[in-house]
Amino acid sequence: MFQSRSPLTTDLISASSSLVSPLTTDSLTTPDSGLRLPSFVSSDIRAASTVPPNDSAARFDVRYLQETIDHHTMAIEMAELAVDKVVNDDLRSLAQGIVNTQTEERSQMQTWLRDWYGFNYSPDLNFGEERMIREMSRMEGGEFEINFMCQMTMHHEAGISDAVPCTERAGHVELKDLCSNIASTQQSEADQMRQWLRDRYQTSVDMTMPAMGGLENYNNSSIPNGSFENGDFTGWSTVGKAEIQPLDYGVFPTDGIFQALLTTERETASPSELASFLGVDSNVLNNLGDGNIDQGSAIKLTFDAKAGDTVSFDWNFLTNELDSTLVDPSKDFLFVTLEPLALTAADPNSASNSSRTMFSNETGYQTFSAGITQSGTYTLGVSVANVGDPLFDSAVLLDNFKLVSA
Repeated sequence: MFQSRSPLTTDLISASSSLVSPLTTDSLTTPDSGLRLPSFVSSDIRAASTVPPNDSAARFDVRYLQETIDHHTMAIEMAELAVDKVVNDDLRSLAQGIVNTQTEERSQMQTWLRDWYGFNYSPDLNFGEERMIREMSRMEGGEFEINFMCQMTMHHEAGISDAVPCTERAGHVELKDLCSNIASTQQSEADQMRQWLRDRYQTSVDMTMPAMGGLENYNNSSIPNGSFENGDFTGWSTVGKAEIQPLDYGVFPTDGIFQALLTTERETASPSELASFLGVDSNVLNNLGDGNIDQGSAIKLTFDAKAGDTVSFDWNFLTNELDSTLVDPSKDFLFVTLEPLALTAADPNSASNSSRTMFSNETGYQTFSAGITQSGTYTLGVSVANVGDPLFDSAVLLDNFKLVSA
């Protein structure tokens, strides 16, 4: 049935509930080397399973606390470096204030995570963060100040984007109050650093960061913003939880300095929303995996292609579900749609590598490619889906979308 409708090569016709042959998955990285497991141990994971699995507020709390503890740790590292290296005393005072405030907040969040949910969580910088600190430590004077203020402003703005929904969704009033304080304090600090960048260096975050990133590897194929180097989703449509991640996420992009992240945590889409967004029957999606989809996120792009062209992109499936004691076997998965097909790309059991991101395991970056046999207009979609387990999330990093002529 698919074959009569499909403009793709016949190799893309079959689909199954596991890693399937239609996908060309050329490994780009071998993440086993030099990677470490998260600092919490399996007993802590088991303790976390005592959180009511259907309690969305508790689920939100656990994930937010973990992420923000790690996020604060990077801010503290950068600010401690700034206290020693900046030229202007007012910037030094701001940096010291960040160290003091976020150290206290981090300690409080670790206490809540332990007391409320049974986690003893110790943060650790990931590989990308360590690399950024090393690069910053080699800078001096004005160069350091510009870099620090740009990096910290973006870091604050990412923290604010998480803290604002926390004021509504957190399960504990104490955490809601903390999130409100985080958003207010960091917005004030970010505004001040933007003003100093303008007044002292006649620059801005938007002007400075592309020059720092080295965009010589920018994807210049016929898919606009195919490597997200605009720093946003210009040209794309999204549903659910989709965000742009920079170099310091823990996995380097395969092209340029940005990559897209889709997750099954918070602000996700329902199965019907995913099916409508991707233009695929919901029964087709549910037949891809091991069980019905509970929630997910997706991205899509419409483009024109000629017969003989090849569309490709790089993907890295990330998951915490291998730590889950609630579901056996693990069921979350990643899939690709290229009308009219829906194809499974990866499931948690294929994510055998330890990850330096917020997730415990990953596949490492792979490449999906599909040949076009008939000229026309196409819509390519990528989605990550949660099945059967509301606590342990999965995600996918995406980069380097290309359309290459024969």
